[in-house]
Amino acid sequence: MLGMKKFIKELRRRQVFRATGLYIGGVWIMLQVAEVILPVYDTPDWVMRTMITVAIIGAPIAIVLAWLFDVSATGIHRETAADATDTVHVSTSRKVDFIVIGVLLVALSGSLFVNFSPREPVILEELDPVTLLVANFENSTGETVFEGALEQALTIGIEESSFITAFDRTTADRILNSISENAVLDGEGARLVSAREGIGIVLVGRLNADGGKYEVAVAAVDTESGEELARFSERANDKSEVLGAVGELARNLREELGDVNVDGSADGEETFTTISLEAMHDYVRAQRLARDGKDEQALGLYQSAVAIDPQFGRAWSGLAVSANKLGRTELVDEAWPRVLKLLEGMTERERYRTAGVYYSLVARNSQKAIENYTKLVEKYPADDAGHNNLAFSYFMALKFDKALEAGKKVVEIYPTRPMYHANYSLYAMYASDFEAAIAEADKTLELNPEYHKAYLPYAAAALAKGNTDAAKAAYEKMAETGARGASLANTGMADMLLWSGAAAAAETVLLDGMKTDAAAANKRALATKKMMRAYAWVQQGKDTAEIVAQIAESLAMSSSTSNRVPAALMYIDLGLNEQAADIAAELGGKLDLQQRAYAKMIEALILRSNEQYLAAIDLLQEAVTLADVWLIRYHLGRAYVSAEHFTEAVSEFTMCKGRLGEAYSLFLDDTPTFRYTAGLDQLLSGATESMTSPF
Repeated sequence: MLGMKKFIKELRRRQVFRATGLYIGGVWIMLQVAEVILPVYDTPDWVMRTMITVAIIGAPIAIVLAWLFDVSATGIHRETAADATDTVHVSTSRKVDFIVIGVLLVALSGSLFVNFSPREPVILEELDPVTLLVANFENSTGETVFEGALEQALTIGIEESSFITAFDRTTADRILNSISENAVLDGEGARLVSAREGIGIVLVGRLNADGGKYEVAVAAVDTESGEELARFSERANDKSEVLGAVGELARNLREELGDVNVDGSADGEETFTTISLEAMHDYVRAQRLARDGKDEQALGLYQSAVAIDPQFGRAWSGLAVSANKLGRTELVDEAWPRVLKLLEGMTERERYRTAGVYYSLVARNSQKAIENYTKLVEKYPADDAGHNNLAFSYFMALKFDKALEAGKKVVEIYPTRPMYHANYSLYAMYASDFEAAIAEADKTLELNPEYHKAYLPYAAAALAKGNTDAAKAAYEKMAETGARGASLANTGMADMLLWSGAAAAAETVLLDGMKTDAAAANKRALATKKMMRAYAWVQQGKDTAEIVAQIAESLAMSSSTSNRVPAALMYIDLGLNEQAADIAAELGGKLDLQQRAYAKMIEALILRSNEQYLAAIDLLQEAVTLADVWLIRYHLGRAYVSAEHFTEAVSEFTMCKGRLGEAYSLFLDDTPTFRYTAGLDQLLSGATESMTSPF
């Protein structure tokens, strides 16, 4: 203990404590000043890191020097061990104390000022949204494994910047083929599409082989002038490093386009370092097939991709979506848990997009989808798919006003995209704002005269006014746009005929459409037409067994809500309540609010058919609280009529009259269903008359 006291006394005598305090204070002041000054001169981050490292290393050196030497007014002297006669000069000691205290006070004051004084907010420059198109890489190696993989990797990498969005390449291919058959999405083809779609920049890449090594180069080209705006190249020692080289090129391009956060962004780095090139190649091929509706073939390639690389989250996500479309629930149940575990291997933007797909298509949870896409567009304001899907999620949640608001934002950011104008037009149509719907449909057709769904608002507006000639003219124009337009126009014409009571004529139209759909392997459209044919047979009083067989054929091809609900309604009309109840049980077990609401509606209609009117009304009111859809309101009005509550019935039917845009496509899938409004006017007038009658 005495030895320790003597050591501390010696430290004080040699002024080691004071020297250490001076060192710490001086270093602290220096670092605070450097923190303010260095960024002004754009000094690299390593300079500050080096200063901190040197300061830490210098601390023990300063302590040793303080032990060995004494700094006084007479100069620097070598310290010697103290004997009993040695004394510390009080005046010198006090001066040094004041110096140490002063330095520490200055350091503390400077630190408080820098960290707590009011500052002007840092206003980051908000960059304008940039949309670009990635052209096909020119692959001089002859190795097909690179085809599609490099373009996909470049797209993922470039979209890490919040203000950059890459135009969908599959859509670009379709547009190019509509302009020039058999054209290729090379640099010139990509510029042609970009000029039509209002895309300012095209990325043109090239891959060369040099022995066992590779060189990857990408140039950013101005769409209008063809001028090369920037060019970068990277080398890869072998095939496994090529995707990493593409990732580095993407970072360079992002920086060139104005991204100031490139150095700090390592999000989704696994994209370029862990994914197998072969897996990426299969994934890209699967994506193309899936977008063309060839999910059976796509599924095999997705399975190949995840077999090669089980950690490839995007491939698992694509597999889940295609399996879901094909009704392969066992694969869906296997894939989605894997997707959710592998989200961290994706870029932040892809994580939001993937979660959005899950909420929208799998969980059918519109509210979670809205929350997800809201965060996506907050972080990535230029993400057109994010804005578009946010609008669609509001639409599926029956929040048509919010869908219109979000849809308007999309067309303001991307005013030359026909699809976004068409979607905005359809949201207005569903909201029964036919004037706004037609105005946007006009813009859509100006941009792309072959956009077949743009004719739907014209037909809906005409039918709402009872103008079948105008509706027919709209369908005829739709049929001229191509095979898909012709199929939808055929459905629309048959629907209009069923609405007007011409069931036999509708069946004739449907038979023609069914032949065309069968030849084109358009199962979804064919299933819809078969269900409509069953509806026509019910109207004509055909044999029940034939009708039931036709319904069964349709359900075997599609078990969608838009198919099952019409089937249940017909079963009830035919007195087959048990079959209708089975459909209600299936729909009632779903998470989706609309499906559960339709389940309650079917159960209520079974009760109404058994003259249990009040119980039916109770169930229909419960259904409305789940999803306030037109068809439930219509049947609630009918239940009120059956229960002789005519005032309430008039209220419901009046509401239905104001929502004819929604009735035009009851299941929100852009497929005409106006036939279900056929008896609305008579029901409203009858209920009104009964309400005012004294008898």
